[in-house]
Amino acid sequence: FGVLACLYVFILGLQLLGDGFKCLGGRGAGGMFDAISNPIAGLMVGILATVLVQSSSTSTSIVVGLVGAEQMSVKTAIPIIMGANIGTSVTNTLVSMGQSGDRVTLQRAFSGATVHDMFNMLTVLTLLPLEVIFGAIEGSGGPLFWLTKVFADIAMENGEKGDDPLKDKSPTKIVTSPLSEAIIQNNKYVINAVSLGAPAV
Repeated sequence: FGVLACLYVFILGLQLLGDGFKCLGGRGAGGMFDAISNPIAGLMVGILATVLVQSSSTSTSIVVGLVGAEQMSVKTAIPIIMGANIGTSVTNTLVSMGQSGDRVTLQRAFSGATVHDMFNMLTVLTLLPLEVIFGAIEGSGGPLFWLTKVFADIAMENGEKGDDPLKDKSPTKIVTSPLSEAIIQNNKYVINAVSLGAPAV
């Protein structure tokens, strides 16, 4: 029962995160992310965010919430997720430093952490240039962008934007909606009106 309750709270938290970004961001919040349209800047934001919160899961969940709330594009999110994978290397290095009482154990722990670090860094060094180069040639995104689009189209049964065959059928939304709507409700008309600002007199 405890595991199911924790899973419910986690899914509810993700739904509230997305709803919160919609309410706080409004239509004009996209300008907040103009600086990270540069892939290198996005990579650095992902690294910094993960180092600050010491959790790649947290920073990745925030990015997923932003993409779900349409405050960030998938193309912009890809380098940030890559940065989160590099940022988590700081965590495993800190854990390995915890073995400093025994020189042999420290050496083994630090070696394991370095393998993880190198795997993440070499993967980003390989995939990020491919993503940027093919994205510049193609225009809309690189190989990872198109791979995610294929998976999303399969999951959505090739539905166009706005034509969501899973709408009102998602078991997680059915279960979490009563509580999430009691906490926060999105009204897209109010959000759009707030984002336009006060009328000029």
